[in-house]
Amino acid sequence: MLSSPPIFDESLGSKVFNNPHLLEAIVSFLIPNCENNLTTRLINKSFNSMFLQLIRRSHRKMKLEFIGDGELVEGCEKDWIFINYRKIKKSLIPGYFRFLNKVVGVKVEEIITKNLWMTRYTFFTHLHDVIHSLLIGSNRGSVRKLIGLEEICVFDGCQDCANISRKCVEYGPLNFKVLQAIKHPIHYKRLYVSDGLLETIANYCTRRSTNKEGCFNVLDETILPSISCETLVLWINERRDFWENGEFRRGDRFPIPREVLDVIIKKWNVNSIEIRMIYRACESKCNGEWLGTGYFTKFKFNDPYFTIDKSDKRIDNIYVNLSVSSICTRSLGYSDAVPWEDTKFKNFFPIIRRLFPTRKLSIVCSHWRYGDCGSLEGFMKNVLNVIQLEKQQKFEVDVQFFTDVSKLKWGNSEESEGLAEIPSEYSVTSDRFECILKSLPFDVEHGPERYDIIKWIGRRFQVKNIEMDFTLNLDIYVKQHELRELNINKRLIEKNPNSLIVFFM
Repeated sequence: MLSSPPIFDESLGSKVFNNPHLLEAIVSFLIPNCENNLTTRLINKSFNSMFLQLIRRSHRKMKLEFIGDGELVEGCEKDWIFINYRKIKKSLIPGYFRFLNKVVGVKVEEIITKNLWMTRYTFFTHLHDVIHSLLIGSNRGSVRKLIGLEEICVFDGCQDCANISRKCVEYGPLNFKVLQAIKHPIHYKRLYVSDGLLETIANYCTRRSTNKEGCFNVLDETILPSISCETLVLWINERRDFWENGEFRRGDRFPIPREVLDVIIKKWNVNSIEIRMIYRACESKCNGEWLGTGYFTKFKFNDPYFTIDKSDKRIDNIYVNLSVSSICTRSLGYSDAVPWEDTKFKNFFPIIRRLFPTRKLSIVCSHWRYGDCGSLEGFMKNVLNVIQLEKQQKFEVDVQFFTDVSKLKWGNSEESEGLAEIPSEYSVTSDRFECILKSLPFDVEHGPERYDIIKWIGRRFQVKNIEMDFTLNLDIYVKQHELRELNINKRLIEKNPNSLIVFFM
């Protein structure tokens, strides 16, 4: 006997589709792969309306990034990039953007592009145009934040980029051509400036003068007070290629013209500064034309700190971002006693305070490149030594450091029996922290289609010197799931009450 087909109760369907909370929960499950689930919009009008509403909401902020070895390396060309933390095939991008703009009606407010210059030239030049024509379209006035697109603008500041730069509150990296075009007052909350722009300005002033006084007059006319910004974000390359005294230097540190930086900070009324150290950037080659004139004072962030004159311009807050750093991070993690590690940036932090006098410094390390630290005990001691290299007074430093949970088990001393101990200079506070960060495994070629969402657990370790009015807050984070899976003998923990692992259990 044949069974009759199940009877669909339309009243139940109506209850689902007329309940906005339930409908939103269902559609939210489909949104992460929206380009593959477009047919679900045809279920009914309510489903389509909710689908488009959630896409509009989730695509106001767009992040496009290339991850992995550059495509100039033979055999490394990829057919995808990451958009909003998901792999998207390159061939789908124009249609994807057209759908967002024309069908969904997304008005993008924030666009961040990262490392797209490492893709093929033909791809990133086309992507630049597609972002302007299809993703942004006629909604230029909606874009309030545009970061990184100048890196793939082959015209060094095309008219489209220049037009948007005047409407943003957060923009960069600022291009010299765009800088020259800004004549009317404009205020940025955050303005990004690369060391390449500082170099370009110095070369420009040098070519248009025959002496130091004339050079500084040109500088005064080039950096106008029409720009103001609350936070100046400096993109500093850790390694660049250049000629110096007839010798080609590859992957070395390149000098920065001090007076150009000082004039920018003064004329643009900068209150806070973020320094972002970048291991791999598009401006790898330098033109050191300005070096030969002697007009500008040159400095590097790895110079001996006592060679840097102290500035008289006080800055409210200094924030150091080491999320994409390699060399500078290793200087923070290793002492000079480790001969095979590059510790040339050990003067980095005292130099920062000489350039930008402040009482507050915040440092955030990478949560994905956390292997550059040797032992955790050694890292904690070296951080303190590096920060206090100049015995600085009236100074508070906050450091966020992310590490592998296995580092909690590697001690320096025989007494610790393999467990990392808290150095005697530190005390443990009652503060506990949690944060959720997106992350990818190193093998992105064969890795997941989207970023993993990782929960981190943190504890604060503090050094306080009342006499010097100095405080170091070192917040150490480990992954929650790794901490749960950690298997350590309880007797070993009882025998080592001062071990780091005790305060994470």
